[in-house]
Amino acid sequence: MGEMIQKPDTNPIVVAVLNLFLLGGVGYLMMGQQKKGIMSIAGTVILSCVGIGALIPWLTAYDAYLLGQKLQSGQSIGENENGLEFLNVVFKD
Repeated sequence: MGEMIQKPDTNPIVVAVLNLFLLGGVGYLMMGQQKKGIMSIAGTVILSCVGIGALIPWLTAYDAYLLGQKLQSGQSIGENENGLEFLNVVFKD
């Protein structure tokens, strides 16, 4: 298990909007989930070539919102922690 991230000043809405409008991963980068952010951005770009890349920002925005709420409440999250369980298939901690 990697390092734990603590950022109580995280705004869940801001990280969700960043993920939604900036390739599905910038919000993760702002929260400190570097690997997850880069993988999300790459996945969005690659899957956009086959027409389904637009789905990733919507999923990652909701996931970032859930994680942002957790951070804002003073809890810590893992480097690859997910708010949505089914994302554990792609991002494992």
